[in-house]
Amino acid sequence: MNDKPALTEATASRPSRRRAMAPTALAAAALALAALGAAPLSAANADFAGIWQLDPERSDSLAPGRRGQQQQQPPVDVELDVSLDGEDVVMSYTLRREDAPAPAQVTQKLVTDGKPHETTGLRGGKRTTRVRWRKDKLAVSYTTRGPFGEFDVTETWQLSKDGSELQVTMHTRIPDRRPDIRKFIYTRATTVQ
Repeated sequence: MNDKPALTEATASRPSRRRAMAPTALAAAALALAALGAAPLSAANADFAGIWQLDPERSDSLAPGRRGQQQQQPPVDVELDVSLDGEDVVMSYTLRREDAPAPAQVTQKLVTDGKPHETTGLRGGKRTTRVRWRKDKLAVSYTTRGPFGEFDVTETWQLSKDGSELQVTMHTRIPDRRPDIRKFIYTRATTVQ
């Protein structure tokens, strides 16, 4: 007796394991690619975009070495226009002082790939900055020069839960000194100056 035809018949009536798994594997691969493709879109928080006004009453001083002493300097009105360029962030600052003839303007493009990129600081100097999205927060780090020499700065930008405030925590590490931690609160601008 020859069982070969019976085996061929049984094999022909059963789908092969490879053919049965192919649609499942393809569906899993498609879902994985869709998830990876969607991840960057959710990382850049579109709610960051808009025009923001620094709240000087609730923010620390902008002056180096003078934490919490905003009232001792000429007041500075800071307007911040934030826009997104894909995953990257463009920040355009307008700084107005009563004793200045014209507002100062500085624009920074923050490339959010976590690699070092040269940017312009608020006081005009160049610095190497690393920026990346950490879930719904923007993490910015750089080294800059001040009255006490070079120091490292880490900024964390995040929205309040209701999205009405942009909160910035600046952590500065100065050699041989205590860390300087400052907070800045921006509210959505209702009128643009």
